[in-house]
Amino acid sequence: MYMANRRFELQYSRFALLLQLLVFIGISCVLYVSLTLGLWLLSLLLLSVTWWLFQQQPKIQRFEYLSGTDWSFALHSSANIQRRSIAGMLDHHCYVVLYFTERQHVPCVIWWDQLSTAQWQQLKLCVKLH
Repeated sequence: MYMANRRFELQYSRFALLLQLLVFIGISCVLYVSLTLGLWLLSLLLLSVTWWLFQQQPKIQRFEYLSGTDWSFALHSSANIQRRSIAGMLDHHCYVVLYFTERQHVPCVIWWDQLSTAQWQQLKLCVKLH
């Protein structure tokens, strides 16, 4: 399998942030119609705290193919580089999901706007070859 020189530098996804905002607004509108004002304000607070906690999870800054199913991952919050084994890669057209063999690592979603066009095409090729 040809995957030499596969290094992917991830940027912050504006599309993912916009999608999260639209879902937040949609849920808020449904809750506004369904709940009293006090419960709606409480639910907005809970939604905001949940979103904030979700944003605190470590984000992948870059990853690179090593050999076989092994890849190296560098996180924004850590100077350490982790070696992870990828169990599967799914292409959903506007994003790619990476599933890891180790249970402690949650699946990683990579959006199309996090990579340059050339790197996005390389990643889609890696998904097809995997």
